[in-house]
Formats: sequence, structure tokens, C-alpha cells
Amino acid sequence: MYKPQRHTLVTDSVLADFLASSKERYLQDVRDDKADEWTISMGNEAGDLDTIASSVAFAWLRTKAFNKPTIPLLQMDRDDLDLRVENLHALSLSGVSQPKDQLLFLTDLAEFNPFPSHKFALVDHNRLASKFSPGKPPVVVAVVDHHVDENMYIDTAEPRIVIPSGSCASHISSLFETTELPPGLATLLLSAILVDTDGLKPNGKAVDIDRKAADFLAHKSTFASSLSSVNGSNASIVSSSLFDSAVIKSLSEELSTKKNNVSHLGPRDLLRRDYKEYEYILPWHATDAPIRAGLSTVPIRLSEWAADGKLEIEGDAWMKERGLHILGVLTAYRGATKGKRKREMAWIVRTSSSPADFDFDELAQRLWTGLEADPVLEVKEHKKFASGTINFTSSFPQLRIRVYSQNPQATRKVTAPVLKTILEAPL
Repeated sequence: MYKPQRHTLVTDSVLADFLASSKERYLQDVRDDKADEWTISMGNEAGDLDTIASSVAFAWLRTKAFNKPTIPLLQMDRDDLDLRVENLHALSLSGVSQPKDQLLFLTDLAEFNPFPSHKFALVDHNRLASKFSPGKPPVVVAVVDHHVDENMYIDTAEPRIVIPSGSCASHISSLFETTELPPGLATLLLSAILVDTDGLKPNGKAVDIDRKAADFLAHKSTFASSLSSVNGSNASIVSSSLFDSAVIKSLSEELSTKKNNVSHLGPRDLLRRDYKEYEYILPWHATDAPIRAGLSTVPIRLSEWAADGKLEIEGDAWMKERGLHILGVLTAYRGATKGKRKREMAWIVRTSSSPADFDFDELAQRLWTGLEADPVLEVKEHKKFASGTINFTSSFPQLRIRVYSQNPQATRKVTAPVLKTILEAPL
């Protein structure tokens, strides 16, 4: 059976060398005001393995196959990489042993204002955040995503792939059929697909494109020599048996265990570990100032980390730090009875946010009404924390809170479009 420790050191440094040299050249060109030819390959701000693998792979593809200098940018501070142990492990398996030095982070560009580049390839999301627009007008030259399509950049993006799938890395992998794919990069993409599809579990999140991509990647990865058919040869394993491969099962379990181990993280780290941000213009309100909402996914039930006022204290601080008007905290965990998947959602509206003349109580009421009416989320009043985890009236009068249990199948990919519909619905 596959033993993970045998693969913790990868001698192939091709991917690591590409990342390190790209970062060095890009930063030098930025300092020399020569960055116009570079494209930023960028995933979403949640910084999960799918978004990292997709941004790295697309940068490799655009640079190597099309001779267009492209660098992956992680939408996080350098130290935030430590919040996801599975990312560090997958990068190590891919030969990227010093990711904080070899990858480009927002931290590396903090000194440059406005943002130094204007060409973007968006992966694992399909709307460019406004913070990347204050300088030269941005151009989105490519989009590869598996979330709800916001129908943007239709005239500028090539390719433009926005199709549901278990993992964005599967769409990225489909672009490599005639392009060099080093083993380390194949391993990184494969790891992302396994994490996002529960190891290709049948009748789970994986669809045909995920299974096809995993087959393709597995036999180009650093695990290729360990894959064999029943008779012991190195013949290709078909998709129906890849899930049952000892190598794939072991790698999937290893990545899943690391992903789910968050016992060392406090409430603030849990809120920012798997976090996405959105902006909305509300057609029903007099002001045209954008409303900013954040969605944090936390793999632990509220009672284990957010009780006794921690939700209010840490939520208020995070909202203030990020300039949020709305924060949704989406928990996912296994119940004590039969291990069934369960989900909760806690919503906070911060009334002391700007603009000062905004009717935040109306915003809160629209949010509660919309959530409670949605037929997919199927929210129900939380039995323990319906109005928060403490009586916060005196301590947090600026907060409006509702907490629900919900449909265990409705992930953030489902919740985010619901939130958009609620907030952008006309009068």
C-alpha cells in the first residue's frame, strides 16, 4: 500500500524553479516599471488547494505554451499559507518545498500602489475584485472556473470556461492535452481534485470531467510508477477503478485528514482560513455605495469554537478589519449520530459600518426574509444560538444576528448566489 512518507521529498524541481524564477523576474520588472507584459494568474481569496493549483498551472501553461509571461498570485498574506496544512503538504509533494519564498503573495506587492499589473487570468472565480482596478484599467484575458457564471469578460477572455464541476483544476487539466506537464504540477492538480471530490467518491461531487482529469493526471504525476493494473503492470487504470487504487485512497485520506485538522486554530484564524468576499450595489436603496459581504466556511460546529460570545467578539473584529457590512459564517461538520453531515449558518449585519446614512436594519430584515424563504437553503431557527451566542445587546448594540441550521447539501457555492439574489433584488 502507498506510504505517504515515501513521497514527501520530490527530486524534480522543475515546478519550484519556474515559480521562483518567475517571482524574481516579475518583481524586478515591477520595480523597473516594466510589468505591462506580465499576466497575473489569480484564484479566489479563499486560498484553498484548488485555487492555488489552478493559478499555478494556468501560469505555467500560458508561459510555456503561449510564450506569454504569467505569474500566479495568491490572494492572501504570506503567513496565511500556514492556515491550510493540506496546501503545504500538496505543494511539498509537488516539489515546492519553500512556498513562502517561491510563490507570489499580496504581501510581496504591498509596497506598490496602485496595483502594478493590469492583465489578469481568473481561475476558480469569474469576477475581478475592485481592489485590483485603481491603476490602469484592468483587462481579463482568460477565465477558467466552476462557480456560477456572472457573464463577464465575454469579449476579452480566451479561453473562457465557466462550467460546473467538482474542481476547477479539472478544467485547467483539460487544457494540457498537448502541452508539457511536469510530474510535480500533475501531482498538485491531482491533489486539488481529490480534495474537492472526496477522493473521487462515487455518487459524490465528482463529475465526468473530474474523473477524466484525474485519470490523465495520475499517470503523469509523481505517483505514476505506483499505479498498476490488477496484473501488476503499469497499464493505465480506468476511471472506474482509480477511486479504488490504494495510492489514490491513501493520498486522498492523507489530504483530507490534514484539511480537517483545525484544532490548532482559534476563532479569528477559523474565520479567515476559508474566506471569500463580495461587493453588491443595492437597487432598492437610495445610496449607490457598494455593500461588502464576506462568507467564511468553518469545518467545526459553532458550539465548539464560537460560544460564550466568541462569535460576536471575533465576528465584529473581523468585519471591522475587512470593512464588511455582512458576514456569513457557514459551518460544516459530522453529527454525533451516524456521522451524518450537518451545516449551520450564522449571519451578522454590522450597523455601525459606513455609509452613515444607510438603513442597516432594513438590510438585515431583507437578508433574514430572503434566507428564510429560500427553498434550497431550507434554513431553520438554530435550537441553541438563534439570536447569537450571548445576550449581546449591551456589549454589541451595533450587531444584528441570526443563526440557522440548514440543508446539509448547500455549500458556499450554493449560498453565495442566494445572497447575491437577495441583496440585488429590486423593490
